[in-house]
Amino acid sequence: MARKRKKLLNRKLRLRPRTKKKIIMYLKKVTIITCIILSIYIVLDINRYEERSITREDVRVDENRFQFIKKIEKEAKKSYKKYGVLPSITVAQAILESGWGQSELTQGSNNVFGIKADESWRGKMVEANTSENYSDMVIARFRKYNSIEESIKDHAKFLSENNRYRENGLFDGKTYKEQAQALENAGYSTKKNENGELIYADMLIDLIERYNLNLMDK
Repeated sequence: MARKRKKLLNRKLRLRPRTKKKIIMYLKKVTIITCIILSIYIVLDINRYEERSITREDVRVDENRFQFIKKIEKEAKKSYKKYGVLPSITVAQAILESGWGQSELTQGSNNVFGIKADESWRGKMVEANTSENYSDMVIARFRKYNSIEESIKDHAKFLSENNRYRENGLFDGKTYKEQAQALENAGYSTKKNENGELIYADMLIDLIERYNLNLMDK
């Protein structure tokens, strides 16, 4: 009796060739659709830094300052993909070093980051005043660029080509606080307060948190 029931069940479970073909075609379609969805997700994930564009409501600044941030943001994200410097760090440095793009060095030479022209520099240069400490002013040579975009590209390249930044953990840092401290430790700026304490990392972190620049890192 049990054997008869088993045979009967097996007959019911048998599929016709046409039915099998339909099932196979259906499974193939499901597989293709799944692959397409996964591909789209991967592309979206790779490009998320380009898609998450900061808004004026995020940063809470006037129109001129907002436009300056937007001008730096696009190239900052490209630099992050190529070199690993967080967009928030690049933008904060641009704000701090150029005085929101209003410094004499930026206006006259498109040098947004205050990068000096050392012996390795083969491009144009200009002399300008700079403050090294709390109240000291000195004259130094700085790099001169044809555009703001050129300055931003050279900024990340400059950091990557100088071993002191890698040795101090700039490219190992995963957060803006870690990278800000690495820049200070590597000597990007020797700015000190009236007590003789290095303050560059704190200045960058303050700008990032005040204007929510870390939203660009997400």
